[in-house]
Amino acid sequence: NDYTVSIEVCHPDDTGKFNDATMESLEQLVAWLCETFDLDPDADVIRHYDVTGKICPKYYVENEDAWLAFRADVSARIEEDKTANGETN
Repeated sequence: NDYTVSIEVCHPDDTGKFNDATMESLEQLVAWLCETFDLDPDADVIRHYDVTGKICPKYYVENEDAWLAFRADVSARIEEDKTANGETN
């Protein structure tokens, strides 16, 4: 729609857990989107589940701690990018 970006992410098995390469790409993409559009990962990055109640992405719905860790990892990557670019908070 006009206000969101949806990211489809594939997983290799029934657990719904993403492999390392997928996680790296996802983290990098979400951090870039947050930086580009001035978004807060803790407030603005949501799961399909948070809007519709659909079990999607499965792994992050069934593993809330992993979801919170992903958003923390995105925040950390944003800070790393700022440091690498000589930006200060």
